[in-house]
Amino acid sequence: MAACLGPRALDATGQAARGFSLPGLASSRDRIALSEYAGKPVIISFFASWSPPCAAEIHLLSHFYRFYHGQVHIIGVDARDDRIAALNLVRSSLVTYPVANDPALVVAAKYNVPGIPSTYFLNTRHQIVLADYGWLSWKKLRAGVAAMDPGSPAADRSG
Repeated sequence: MAACLGPRALDATGQAARGFSLPGLASSRDRIALSEYAGKPVIISFFASWSPPCAAEIHLLSHFYRFYHGQVHIIGVDARDDRIAALNLVRSSLVTYPVANDPALVVAAKYNVPGIPSTYFLNTRHQIVLADYGWLSWKKLRAGVAAMDPGSPAADRSG
């Protein structure tokens, strides 16, 4: 069950993703901006370390990203969380994709995130093709990637 952050989100499918630039979780001097991924499919994953479903999802996304690196980009957004706890979770999960820090829920509000975990699948034009609220399974992850870029090898439903 997703932890509630705000009002229940409406179906975001088909909407343009809202641009953002946030400090990196590991170093606030680094900035993570959606615009850096122009023309590329992106998964945006909102999470917090205190949520058991988020911890499971981060492990899944980390494995997926390592396997399909370069074909699908992922941006993690740590929402209203203890920075040290979030860093420990990210490091223990061997996350290699960029992770931003959103302690005041500025970007979460732009996306009307109803709770965490929440995951948004963006196509190359950065339109939201699928939004998933709650625990992301391997099957839902593959379906989201297929909606982002049906020709991608990462969208193969086997495995």
